[in-house]
Amino acid sequence: MKRSILSFAFGAVLLLTGAAAAQTTPAATAIPDLKGTWVGKGESIVDGPAGHHPPGVTAKAAGTYRLREETFTVRIEGQEGRRVWGTISSSQRVGERLIGSVAADNKAVYFVNGEGYIDGVVVDANTMDVCYRHVLPGSAVVACNQWVRQK
Repeated sequence: MKRSILSFAFGAVLLLTGAAAAQTTPAATAIPDLKGTWVGKGESIVDGPAGHHPPGVTAKAAGTYRLREETFTVRIEGQEGRRVWGTISSSQRVGERLIGSVAADNKAVYFVNGEGYIDGVVVDANTMDVCYRHVLPGSAVVACNQWVRQK
């Protein structure tokens, strides 16, 4: 009798522990659908010539560097699972290839374009916070902005 009471108590503890763990485990999020048109204004620091930031365009001097603001339009034309593809454009360059992937956490996103890397996070269904960077011979850029999906 004593053994069956202990077995019952042990089983109840395991059941309650499992139920509590299930309630505190966050639900898995789905891979976000990134297809569509996204627009954002980037704040860049530029060293040397760069595709979207050529010499001679409006910029503020910062020592030997240039500070620029540029509006970007990102068109994600296709998505298969985590992989995405499309184009990125600015007033200085139109239709540059863009390919990327969504990380396993379904929040982090990673893209490459013709010159550099864009890393970001999906904030919600219509917002991504991203930062771009590249280092090439004679050119470097770092820029962050928020892309908002256009409806």
